[in-house]
Amino acid sequence: MRDPAPQLGHLTYPKLRLKDNLLDENPNVIQFQSKYGSFQLHEPPTTNLGTLSRLPLELLQQVLYQLDIATIVDFRRVNRQAFTILDSVSAYHAVAKHARNALCGIIAIVTGKWITCGTLYKKLSTPGCEICGDFGGYLYLLTCKRVCFLCLSENPLYLPLRISHACRKFGLGSEIVNKLPCMRVIPGTYSPNEKKVARCILVDYESARIAGITAHGSISAMTRFVSDLQTQKDEKYNARKAAALSLGDRSTHIRRPPALDPYDALSGNPFRFGAIARVACLDIATQELERGFHCLGCERAKRLPLHYRRKFMVASFKDHLAQYGGIKNGEHHLG
Repeated sequence: MRDPAPQLGHLTYPKLRLKDNLLDENPNVIQFQSKYGSFQLHEPPTTNLGTLSRLPLELLQQVLYQLDIATIVDFRRVNRQAFTILDSVSAYHAVAKHARNALCGIIAIVTGKWITCGTLYKKLSTPGCEICGDFGGYLYLLTCKRVCFLCLSENPLYLPLRISHACRKFGLGSEIVNKLPCMRVIPGTYSPNEKKVARCILVDYESARIAGITAHGSISAMTRFVSDLQTQKDEKYNARKAAALSLGDRSTHIRRPPALDPYDALSGNPFRFGAIARVACLDIATQELERGFHCLGCERAKRLPLHYRRKFMVASFKDHLAQYGGIKNGEHHLG
């Protein structure tokens, strides 16, 4: 692991004393990760890959690099020769070594069919959050994106939705939503607020939104359709409620239509953490891991651009100091 430059060490600290309760901290995923990593070959392969053995090793490696995670995991189970060849793919070897928690998380929540080995490797070696550009210490494993804590806990793109919610919010039928990237939630405790979640299916927000826009032709058409449909549901509810009251019936419960957007507790929303793994960035040139670090001047700050959750690399931290000033008594001071 790469440490901050010596001259910056007294201005930074490596990690927070907080538990975020991520997917890769779920005991079931930790147990699976241990089993996945402990498997080793004790004897050399005695059988080949049949027809695939006719292909040059380099070509097989290129094919495996481009295959989705679900397929290469199945390939790994074929025999010892398959296991050996897969491990010879440099991208897979790097992922299995440095991001095994992410790899096992993908397998656990069954999102491997939407993520290739090459994509996971590229995200492992990319430091920046895909939304804000800050150092991103996490991977969103539903569609494999590098993200920082503030974006994963606040941006709607990282809030997977229940299928019924996605249908409602984007005016889609279940036959469309069921074909979109989705995940199986591993039961457990998630988010810093320690919220328990049962097994359920969640669909990727961005994929559902794009599907809605495509189905309706434009954002405005989708928004209008969803709003009109919700208005109709509310009117029917109010009419049924008024009819019951006019008959003097106060005992019958008439269910209110679900809201388009249930309350989102942001960093307290467990759905936001059920597909998140903490993954360092691999420097391809040096093969060192970069985990980022926090700024002492932001340790007590809770409003961007100064926020205790932000993480930096050496270059971005120097820019941070240039923009907001040096640190004195635990705070930034310009001039």
